[in-house]
Order: sequence, then structure tokens, then C-alpha cells
Amino acid sequence: MSKRTSDSKVKAPLSALAARRLRQQQQEQAESPNGASTPVAEAVSIHTKDTQTTAPTTPLKSRSPSAIPKDGIADASDADTPTPRQLSNFVQTGDNYVYNTQTSETVVKLRRGESLVIQGEYRVLVTSGGISICGAILETSASIDVIAPSTQALPVIECAPKSKKRKVDKAAARKDGEYDAIFTLRNTQSGLNDIGRICPRFDRIWKPPLTSTTVKSRASGSFTPILSATQVTPILTIPPSWQAPLTTLASPKQSPKVIFIIGGKSVGKSTFGRYLLNTLVTTNPQQSPVAYLDLDPGQPSFTPPCMLSLHKIASPVISPPFATFTSTEIVRQHHVGYISPREDPKYYLRCAADLMREYRRLTDEEGERMTLIVNTCGWIKGLGRELLQELVSVCEPTDIVGLGDVDGVFAEIIPGGGKSIKRHLLEAGGAGQAVGNTPGCQAFTPADLRMLQTIAYFHQCSNPDDNGPSFDFENHLTAIPPLLAAYKGPAKVIHGLTILDTTIQPDLFPTALNATIVSIKLINPTNTDHPTIQYLEDHDHETPYISANRFDGTSGMLPAEGTVTAGMAVVRGIDEENGELQLLTPMGDDEINGFLEDGWRVLVCRGRDEMPVYLMWDWRDGRVGRKNVNGRRGAGSGGEKMPYLDFVDGGEVTGKGAKEWKVRRNIMRRSQQRR
Repeated sequence: MSKRTSDSKVKAPLSALAARRLRQQQQEQAESPNGASTPVAEAVSIHTKDTQTTAPTTPLKSRSPSAIPKDGIADASDADTPTPRQLSNFVQTGDNYVYNTQTSETVVKLRRGESLVIQGEYRVLVTSGGISICGAILETSASIDVIAPSTQALPVIECAPKSKKRKVDKAAARKDGEYDAIFTLRNTQSGLNDIGRICPRFDRIWKPPLTSTTVKSRASGSFTPILSATQVTPILTIPPSWQAPLTTLASPKQSPKVIFIIGGKSVGKSTFGRYLLNTLVTTNPQQSPVAYLDLDPGQPSFTPPCMLSLHKIASPVISPPFATFTSTEIVRQHHVGYISPREDPKYYLRCAADLMREYRRLTDEEGERMTLIVNTCGWIKGLGRELLQELVSVCEPTDIVGLGDVDGVFAEIIPGGGKSIKRHLLEAGGAGQAVGNTPGCQAFTPADLRMLQTIAYFHQCSNPDDNGPSFDFENHLTAIPPLLAAYKGPAKVIHGLTILDTTIQPDLFPTALNATIVSIKLINPTNTDHPTIQYLEDHDHETPYISANRFDGTSGMLPAEGTVTAGMAVVRGIDEENGELQLLTPMGDDEINGFLEDGWRVLVCRGRDEMPVYLMWDWRDGRVGRKNVNGRRGAGSGGEKMPYLDFVDGGEVTGKGAKEWKVRRNIMRRSQQRR
């Protein structure tokens, strides 16, 4: 199986605004005194596979727009060799990092105070002592799979804090001094390293920084230990002030707790929640699984965007959100159709309340004593503060953790002073920020990460061996046969179709649904109180279009109570004559047929989910950079067929989308006409 390299000429599509900025930037550089830009930095080493090779200093091309001098000329200081930043406090010797050719495993030994940062995918098995990673404490014989790309800060492996219960195998550890932790590393392959085949924007997320020093090894595989890097490379660390609250909240005393996390954007809410989750499931193995209520539809931790969800988690999770779809047991989820509660706060609250009722049912009816972690979105001002107040009333937390400047928020969202609620006000932490949030790194915006999460969701595949997540990026979605689901006739599979917050004529529904992301929702027909059941029975012989605000006036989505979101799908096409939808979904046909055999009613609901262009367009069919019939490089036949996209090839913007729009003046409002 061939793999693309980072030298591919294919670049991500640019917006028209970005294309104009690039042309302006090129013009400014052309007008500079020397006619060309000076190299931004010089490399001191290059990285190839698992070996670090010293090389003569050579210019590095800038990979970030922020690194390009505005005047086309670099400062004199840029010519100096940058100082490498230490990422791992680990000094390699002939004894503490050994590759076993027979078992294809690498044995690593740490002394207290040493740390090791590893990028890539790997399985770690502790053979002696204990280690900590992302809040998880792994004792002897414990193992875990780690997925660590550069889209998020890289996790750090350290010796676990001292414990009287933990013992070190001194016979195995004593050689050239005593080691406090010994573990093995093994290559793992989930398929995520091939995501660049579908979206070249994420082609380098598994590769270490270009100017990094790495541990020397004869092995070459799915992971790379990084010692230092000249390029800014964030690692996952937490503020020291977090440690005491994490210990207190993870204590089995006064359990189960309901821990409510609030804070603005990019203050570390998800990072704190992940650290707390991993601490709970590893330091108290005797207790029940941890429940995790994710109320952030814009940056969810375990689902595609636009979802609210409730999970049961029994083992630590050390993976980015786009790799965690099979890491938890989904108890219940709701597709709200927006990346923010701002668009429909009423429906958002109803979904959150329904998920909270499901948590109480698990704890009351099934007797599971699960601590609940509630992660909220970063909207804490205005209406967002009012939503937090409503959520506090719904969730009834025992503890509220506030990150950043939220001291004033506490006074407003806690009803009646909330003397029974423990408050934990912590400093904001940037530990969980994406690489793009750090100057000098490859820029990934929240929209980029949502795109990554959506693409990964639709390319996941079933794993019968249950050995962790599995993805397939060998074939594009457009090359995969879709599921055919009838929405008309006696053999119909889809019983209802609805569109978020939109009222349109029935004959326009196919156009509005085609080439969009939809949720697959289920309703139990025995739930006679559900308003959708009565509606479907009354309109059984009609086209199953359900207009917006049919039920409760909230977005036209189905009522949260009694509605189950089974998964997501892409409507690839619609056969109106035969009344069939062509669906692309990670859900198997046997799974959907199983719901039908059990009597569930299946409905398709379109929200405002962002459709990544790479889901519906295979850039490999029209490779940018190929020479056309005139011998010039251009977007090729594939690019010319994309009227809304433009491309950058060798500094030249090509494609139909590269041209600026011209405003036509023959049609205008009466107030705009000249008199």
C-alpha cells in the first residue's frame, strides 16, 4: 500500500479571501529590494524515521503564514540557529531504551524525575513500578493504547507518585542503578496515520517536528520519542494548582459526586475533565465506571460535532477527540444540529435534561454509583450565563470547577447561595490547546478540528477483535457503495424526514437534504405519548416530510424525550422516482435492519452540521500540480470541475474559485439606484 509523502504538491483548498491575501503577499515579496525573501530559520538537525541525523545548516521554508515577514525580508536575528527546546527529561543510555527484535517491543526504564514525550500510536505495558500519563496512573501489568498526533499537545510519560502499595521488581530494575518504572512500547495501527490520503491538510500530524532530536533506535514504527525540538511543540502539562483539586475530586469519599466544569474558551475545561476522568478510573479501580456528560456541541470529546452525549467509561482515554469514537459506552446521545447552544437554547436545555434523567435512571434503578463529570461549552456571558444557571438546576452538582476568571459567574449560576455545593476556582490552563494555538506551529483552528473529527467519524470501521479504534482511509467515501433506504412505499426504511429550523415546501425537501450530514433518529412505537408516533400514523400514506415547529416549536427537530440518536450519515444522493435515500454511514446495514426488526421507527433529521469538502470530493481524482495539455501546471481536470474551490500550486493560485467575484450592477434594490 503506497503512502503519500509530505512533499506532495497537493494543498488544501483556500477561500477566495485567502487567495487574494496570498497574491498580495507574493506581490509584496516581488517588490522587496532583493526580489526574494530571506530564509526564516536554519535547521540544526533533520529527522528520518526513528533516527536523528545531524546535518549542515540548511534553510527551512516557512510552514506558517505568521512566519512570513510582511516586508518580504527576514530580520537578521532569524538567520541565527534557534535554540532547541527540551521536551523530554530523559537521557538515553544503552540500558534504559532497548529494542527487542524477537518481540518487536521496546523496553523503557525511567528514574524518578525523568519524563518521555512520544508522538504517534503505541501500546504501553507496565512491567515494574508505575507510570502516570494524562492523569492516568498505570500499575504493574496495566496496559493502555495511546494516540498522540500533533493536533493536540503531546502527553508526557513520567514515574507515578510514590505509593506504599506499589512495588518495584528490583531484580528486573537493578542494572547500572535502580529504576522506578519499567514499561514496554509496542507499535499499534488504527489506520489514522493514513488520514492524509483523504485530507492532505492533516498529512503531517503524525510526523515529529522537522528540527527535532529523537531517541535513537533500530526500530521503525508507529511512534517516535522526542527529546527536543526547535519548532514550538506543546506538551500536555497541567498547572500545579490543579493537582490538589484533582486529588480531592477523585477521592472515593462522599461519592458519587456530580462535578460541573465551567469556563470560557480555551481555558482547559476538556483537559481538566480528561485528567479527572483518567484519575478516577485508575486510582479507584474498585468503584463503578465514571459517567461523562458532554454538553459542548462545538468541541465534543467522544462524538462528532453538534452532539450532546452521556457516556460510561471504565478505562482511561488518552486519545484526541477524533480517535475516541469506540473508547466509551454511549448511554444516550442527542443530535442538536448546531455547534453552539446559542442558536436554539430551548432545545439544547431539553436534550441536556433528558441526558441527565438517563444518568439518574442508571444510578437509581440500576444501582450504579457513578461519579458524573459534566463538561460545558465556553459560552459564559449574557445568555450563556443564563444557560449555565439552568444547567446547574438540571444537573444539581455537588462540586463546581471554574477555570479562569469566573469568580463572578459562581454568584449568578448557583441558586440560593448554594451552600451545599463545593466550589473550586482554578487558574486557566493552556495544556489542552491545539498546536495551532501556539505561534510558529501548524495552524489548526476549531473549524479544522471539527472537520478532522467529522472525517474520522465517517471513515471508522467495525473492529471485530475489539482491539481499539479502527479506521479506513484507503477508499474515499464516494468510492464506497451507499446504503439504499426507501422513504416511500410499503417497504420503507425511513419513516420521517425533517430539516432543522426550516419550513419549506415538500417538493423542495430532496434538494435541501441532498449532499448534507443528517442524524439517524429512532422512536419506539410503544411510546404512544411521543407526538411523532401519532403524526406518522396519521400521515402513513403521505410523503414523510415533517415540517419545522410541528411539535414544540424548537427548531423542527424531534422532541428530545423518547428520541434516540443512533448515528450520523451523509446523504450522497436521492432517487426521487423510487423514493430512496443513498446513505454513507459507519453504521452497518445489519444494525439499521436490527432496529427495524425490533419495531423502531427510523427518521432522518438534517441539522446545520458543517460538511467537510473532503467528504464529498476526492482530491486524488484531480490532482493539483499535474501538467495540463498546454504543459503548464494547473488544477487539472478535477480542479476545473470544482467551481467553489481554489488551490495553491507552486505559489500560483489556480482553479475556478481563484477568480474574484464581480458584482453585477444590473439588479439592485430601489434604494441603491442612482437618481
